[in-house]
Amino acid sequence: MLKFDRDHRRFIRYRNNPADPESLGQNSVISLFADREGIIWAGLGGMGPTRFTTKPLPLKRYRRDFGNPRSTDDPFVGAIYEDRQGILWIGTYDALDRIDRNAGSNTSYRITAPGEGADVIAICEDRSNNLWIGTFSHGLYRFDRRTGQFTKFQHNPADPYSLSNDIVTRLLVDHNGTLWVATFDGLNRFDPTTEHFTSYKSESQSQNPYYLELVEDREGALWLGTHSSGLQRFDPATGQFTDYQQDMNRQGTLSDNRVNSVHFDRNGTMWVGTQDGLNNFDPRTGRFTVYTQRDGLPGNAVGCILEDDHSDLWMSTNNGVARFDPQKKVFKPYSTADGLPGPDLTGWGACFKSVAGEMFFGGFSGATAFFPEMVSDSAYAPPIVLTDFRLLGTGVALGAGSPLKKTINYTNSITLSHEQNVFSIGFSALSYSNAATNRYRYMLEGLDQQWNEVGSEHRYATYTTLPAGIYIFRVQGATSGGVWTEPSVQIRIEILPAWWNAFWFRASFGAVLLLVGLAAYNYRLHQIARTMKARFDERLAERTRMARDLHDTFLQTIQGSKLVADDALDEPTDPVRMHRAIEKLSEWLGQATQEGRAALNSLRTSTTETNDLAEALQRTTEDCPVPGSMAVNFSVVGDAQRMHPIVRDEIYRIGYEAIRNACMHSSASKLEVELIYSQDLALRVADNGVGIDSDVADQGKDGHFGLQGMRERAVRISGKLTLVSSPNSGTEIKLIVPGGIVFQKTMPVRRFQGIRTLFRSKDDTPNLD
Repeated sequence: MLKFDRDHRRFIRYRNNPADPESLGQNSVISLFADREGIIWAGLGGMGPTRFTTKPLPLKRYRRDFGNPRSTDDPFVGAIYEDRQGILWIGTYDALDRIDRNAGSNTSYRITAPGEGADVIAICEDRSNNLWIGTFSHGLYRFDRRTGQFTKFQHNPADPYSLSNDIVTRLLVDHNGTLWVATFDGLNRFDPTTEHFTSYKSESQSQNPYYLELVEDREGALWLGTHSSGLQRFDPATGQFTDYQQDMNRQGTLSDNRVNSVHFDRNGTMWVGTQDGLNNFDPRTGRFTVYTQRDGLPGNAVGCILEDDHSDLWMSTNNGVARFDPQKKVFKPYSTADGLPGPDLTGWGACFKSVAGEMFFGGFSGATAFFPEMVSDSAYAPPIVLTDFRLLGTGVALGAGSPLKKTINYTNSITLSHEQNVFSIGFSALSYSNAATNRYRYMLEGLDQQWNEVGSEHRYATYTTLPAGIYIFRVQGATSGGVWTEPSVQIRIEILPAWWNAFWFRASFGAVLLLVGLAAYNYRLHQIARTMKARFDERLAERTRMARDLHDTFLQTIQGSKLVADDALDEPTDPVRMHRAIEKLSEWLGQATQEGRAALNSLRTSTTETNDLAEALQRTTEDCPVPGSMAVNFSVVGDAQRMHPIVRDEIYRIGYEAIRNACMHSSASKLEVELIYSQDLALRVADNGVGIDSDVADQGKDGHFGLQGMRERAVRISGKLTLVSSPNSGTEIKLIVPGGIVFQKTMPVRRFQGIRTLFRSKDDTPNLD
């Protein structure tokens, strides 16, 4: 494949190189295509299409020989340092590598005996141009680059001024030119005059601190990160340590007691990389602010921290490299798709920033080198397409009975049943320059309140058990650092309600419930009102009945007694007449007493007398208070029948009142009483007396309630009472009671209950004499 360089008017040839897996797959190229991102797609004769990126990846993979693409990567990089001459020094497990990129040379120094790994994990340069190398378990080395000689310093238990431990993790030359050495069991200060070490240990430390980091702040204090004892501040003037550790019961403390790195930015702010997040320390309050993966950090284990010329922080993690904007509090991740050799760049916190601004990070996956200003975000906004639609995790085929009539990317609206409320939608951004770093965000309007942002490994949006309704699904995409696609791709999704949740059903059901509720409420109110009225009517009926009973019995007897007494007083000197009057008066008063007691007993019990009605009425005629010369004719027509006792008593009271009135007020010479048993019961009481005035017959006499009581009793038993009277021709009172009311043999059982309602008529009025 050839590329023509128009500026220099020359061709650049790309060939297959079997030793380089990143070269052209084969030399037979039969087609070419350039997409909208500038990527060249080549169709090869014996292979599938291959992609050729015209722009290099922002992050470069470190090789021992940067100019030789055939060179292999070291699997682990423990230290990186560039000296004052621009020579790059790389510490690996095998050796110390010297790389002169200007001259294109690479030299390896095996500082340990053959078969022993050097395991270089720390490198620094002092003011005398000596290079100091810290190793894991092999002690400390000083390298004189003029002579090429190494001087070894190790721990000697017999020498208190020797190195405290042979595991040398960090080296620092402070502002005074003093060399500080951090080991697994203490902090050492080197005296170049005597070549003795002075060891410092924290008094509060119960075990070896296992130092992992060593830096100096603006005040000259040293800050040390430990493996499991948190963060320590050391004052060289006093030799005192101050500890900062994680406290699970208190907020604002260190997020993890393993401190891998400490960095002071150009403003003097301290940033602490731990095994569980990035920490920002505020010296005024002594509190730590923590940033983790929830805030956008690609991996919680932070290995090493550097700062670029724009005050952005760059840090290696166990999941790539991240750039952090301290002002916006935004992380930007970079992965293998951006050129990293692997995901995990932690280890011994190998990182370095050169004078030219180039950054180096190394760790378990190798090393990377890049200029931060060359790592720019793409302005390309890739198109977004919908790629899949699934119901309950199963793909949906096109068809007549399917929710999809066209492929999902050409569908604007989907209608689902209430049973199809679990679905997934797949999507993809059409950007291939670094597809693994593409970003996505989606939301379902009607459910989500904000965007859900995901990476390229989560290109499905799944929703479960959605309620019926109308939703709008929107999705946007972007490249690693690019802008979001506008406008977003959207699709309308309607989930139909079940028939029992449909609007018409719910509205109808609600209306029915409302009507039933109103009916039940009105029925209850009516029931309560009826119950209260029944109680009031019952009480009123009892009072009215008592009034009638007292009037028809007790008061009438008292009135008759008064007539006997008045008649005796007309002749007070006649002892025989007076004696008969007293005997009669005693008899009547005795009867009044019996009638009063009977009236009181009737308050508690219903009428249960079994006396024959004809016999009772005949006895009434015999007890007429003023017999005089009145002739009484009593007759019974038809066979006597068994009657309801309450109705019988009411008929008796009506007949009693009619007979007593005729005896006492009619001045008649003849009285007829006729009781007729037929289909109905009829009672007729007639006299030939003076009659009743028409006004009294209609309205009753003031202060007297006899006629009124008779009419009320007739109404209660559904009887018909007629009164015919004229002056000098007498009075006839006739009562007709239906047989279905009065005769028990013709009434069903329920009629007994109906009889009681006859005594609770709404027309009842008090009748008290």
